[in-house]
Amino acid sequence: MLEKEHSEIQSQQPLANRVRAGIEALLYSSVFISLCAFGLTVETYLLTGNQVSLPMAGFVFLATLFTYNTSSLQRMWRGWRAGEAGQPWNIRHQRELAVLALLSLAGAVVLFFVYELRINLWFVLVLALISVGYTVPLARSRLKPFRSVPLLKVFLIALVWSAVTVLFPLIDAAVALDSSGMLLWLRRFLFILALALLFDIRDYTYDRRTRTLTFPGLLGENYTRFLSLGLLLLYLLLVLLTEEGEVLVSLLSAALVAGLIVWNASEEKPRIYYALLADGAMLVHFAFVYLAVS
Repeated sequence: MLEKEHSEIQSQQPLANRVRAGIEALLYSSVFISLCAFGLTVETYLLTGNQVSLPMAGFVFLATLFTYNTSSLQRMWRGWRAGEAGQPWNIRHQRELAVLALLSLAGAVVLFFVYELRINLWFVLVLALISVGYTVPLARSRLKPFRSVPLLKVFLIALVWSAVTVLFPLIDAAVALDSSGMLLWLRRFLFILALALLFDIRDYTYDRRTRTLTFPGLLGENYTRFLSLGLLLLYLLLVLLTEEGEVLVSLLSAALVAGLIVWNASEEKPRIYYALLADGAMLVHFAFVYLAVS
């Protein structure tokens, strides 16, 4: 009997290892967060009553995937060797991530020109420079990445994400950027900013070691958490003023989920908490809206 139980446990371990490897690949290759960007882009079409453009949503997905893997391209360019066992997943697989980044860039370019997406190329390039410059210096000089500028990184994240997932689809759908469109952008900006503060909490020790001033360094972890909750309350206020019916309920529910994630965030939480839950709050946001309008 004991031998049978032992053999069953052994047979289950390879499956568990494969599942864990799959989850790691999904999260740390940035495919998951790119799916979040895809979902928020589709959500914008749904909230404004426009036909969903899958080429645009696919473009946002691929552009996000490229942006989040540019650090692997930089490491390969500088001649870093592949990581060894025990190092972070993205270091051990930096060669594959560099290839993924190049393929994503190529795919995004193809979608942009083949489907003639109606967004200004210069607007795209400016946001791309901000996104790449967030982690990678844009010139070989003493200039530091944008994330090293005191208190700036959370605003850059919220600005780029809200512009890409709201303004891109609205412009492509030829929707006038009037007060309702800008309120939608502001709502998304506040929601993303609230979540971005969680990553300041996660990186508090690293940022302190690199002497990068962030909100936890300025306010402390607890007050940064309260600031995030305050931003969610502002988001809720705008939602109450601009939505009604099932969509209103879905957005309120998404904000509640995000609030619970913020409330339980701390520096001691494992990285997967942020990769899966903090980022996943955006996917929950999309899912609730999709269920409300379908």
